Amino acid sequence: MYVWRQIPLLRLLLPFILGIVCYVELGWNVLPFITFLFIGFPVIIASHFYFKGHINRPWQQAASLLVLLHFFATGFVLTWAHEQIHYPSHFDNSEGATELLVRISSHPQQKTKSISCTVELHGALDSAHHMPVSGQAQFYIQNDKQSQLLKYGDYLLVANDIKTVSPPSNPHQFNFKKYYAQRNIYHQGYIKSGHWRVTGQNKSNWLLALSYNWQDYLKQKFAQFFGDEASRGVAQAIVFGYKDDLDDEWMDAFSKTGTIHVLAVSGLHVGIIYVLLSSLLMLKRSKGYVLKLKSIVVLLCLFAYCMLTGFAPSVSRASIMFGVVVVAKAFQRRSNIYNTLSFACFVLLVVQPVNLYNVGFQFSFLAVLGIVYYQKSIRKLLPASSYIGDKVASLLAVSIAAQLATFPLGLYYFHQFPNYFFISNLVVIPFITIILYIGIAFVVFVPFSDSVAQWCARLTKMYIDFIATVVHYVQELPYAFVEHVHLSFWQMLSIYGCIILTTIAWSQKSRVALVLAAAFVMLFVVADFRYQSQLPKEEVVVFDVGSDFLVGFRVGQNITFVASQGVYLDPRKIDYVVKPYMIYERLNFDYAMIPDLLLNQAADFGPLKTIGNGLIWFQNKKLHFLDYTSQYIHAPIQSDILVCGRRKNNSYLTSVLPLLKPHKIYLHKYQIDKNIVRNIHPSTLMYENKGFLEL
Repeated sequence: MYVWRQIPLLRLLLPFILGIVCYVELGWNVLPFITFLFIGFPVIIASHFYFKGHINRPWQQAASLLVLLHFFATGFVLTWAHEQIHYPSHFDNSEGATELLVRISSHPQQKTKSISCTVELHGALDSAHHMPVSGQAQFYIQNDKQSQLLKYGDYLLVANDIKTVSPPSNPHQFNFKKYYAQRNIYHQGYIKSGHWRVTGQNKSNWLLALSYNWQDYLKQKFAQFFGDEASRGVAQAIVFGYKDDLDDEWMDAFSKTGTIHVLAVSGLHVGIIYVLLSSLLMLKRSKGYVLKLKSIVVLLCLFAYCMLTGFAPSVSRASIMFGVVVVAKAFQRRSNIYNTLSFACFVLLVVQPVNLYNVGFQFSFLAVLGIVYYQKSIRKLLPASSYIGDKVASLLAVSIAAQLATFPLGLYYFHQFPNYFFISNLVVIPFITIILYIGIAFVVFVPFSDSVAQWCARLTKMYIDFIATVVHYVQELPYAFVEHVHLSFWQMLSIYGCIILTTIAWSQKSRVALVLAAAFVMLFVVADFRYQSQLPKEEVVVFDVGSDFLVGFRVGQNITFVASQGVYLDPRKIDYVVKPYMIYERLNFDYAMIPDLLLNQAADFGPLKTIGNGLIWFQNKKLHFLDYTSQYIHAPIQSDILVCGRRKNNSYLTSVLPLLKPHKIYLHKYQIDKNIVRNIHPSTLMYENKGFLEL
């Protein structure tokens, strides 16, 4: 009853969210929902005026249900409308263009070898025609003196070298196709020098342009006053959200100690700034017009911070929430924090419905919900008799409440949990507050006084070095974190169901809720058993690692890899290709990695044995990797599976294939003509680019 009476916006938000989920997950036909909206809206308006003078409980309940269904349909249709790929003018529906007219729609980011930016497509050109098109694409323009001058809003003519974003080519790898599709980006391209030119036109949103120019100016000033790159990266991330200069080792340390959130501008940063403004302006002591004027100042400052961070989604979310609270207090209205959260969620989902699937969006709202609901109860369990003890206990309560609400999501997405988060947050958050305040002072004074800016930079570096020391120390403690944990989606939901029902059982003294919480524990166990039972016991996986070679031979929970030098000497390929597969398949991380050069020798590696000349025995099957055939083939070679890769050409295949007698042929990222295979072995089973070899 409290929820429905005190949080009216939540009643409308839930069906709206359900509509978004149904469109994304089920993809129903949108036409019936559009029809329902056109018919239902005037009925709702008419029923509103009718019930102002008439009381009819059953019909009022029917009208309320109609309103909820209307919001469900609105979420569904709005999500469909935001997908530009449905538009007839979308670039995906055009063919034959040799050049494209595009506008840079994001702040160009300088990488090592390229300039990264998002572009809007405006025209497709060939030798005789110009056709207007719509859509967005992700561009990587070769880094040179000319591309470094590109700005947000510039119009470019580029060669049509863009391609559709590809799905992941390896099992359980991050799905960039899905990630970009949620941002309405379906194409990408690497644009070489000389394949593009600036038209001389520029069209930009003045607020975004001002924000990006401000950020560029601050990057130059931070580079001028912060000599140490690692400290500069942390300072920029904390103050205005620029993370490209962050040191990878420091990022890993902050992640494993549960303090990575301080390096992403978020509600924490907005809250710190709001507390500072509230104290300086003495909002609690103000009334009447003075309070309203001060509230306007607070709103302008929050807006300025949004602009400083490039209108980062997390900062925008938090600013909306704090803005609603400020306005409510200025007009002496009682603001319900849950209603405020619902309003902020509504605004952000109307602007971009698929924000619902954004990890940062999910974390921020769950963290705030956890803090609001659990913080006071946890604080009562942490008695403190002194002022400092009270502050420490309050900070611990906030940290524990946020973790309680977000740890299932963290395990699901990031597969790790920081065991000592309460220690690291206890130290880091107070110092992050100081760093943010000094950083804001740096931003304010750097245009006017180099000496003040230098003093701020030195002080900031001192605090950053201290928290880095603490974070690295906590990271090295025994059992500092649990990693390589994999939860299925249903297991994550089971944990949240258990948390919610346990909370109800504790607060309402409900035995029924306690029994249901135990039922969710059983659901977790069943989901885990079902997931484990679906995992294969034996398989061979051929990974796509470009020109390199990587194959995994799995037996139960153990796996042995055969890899080329470019794989086992490159930690990035291990992190992006091997680790996701190992985590999702719940394999033992104590794996062996054998150099591919040994495929030309006879050796015994336990579950697999190399015979030489590219031949391997595994689980009583003979696999022949044609790329590693180095000896002359003069007699027929029998094998169960022949794997054709990148290194052999068509002429070689034509000459040797008649002597090869496989039961199955696997073409992996082949450079050969598959018709040659069909002509020589028409009855042999052939399959392509599946990743998994069927033994």
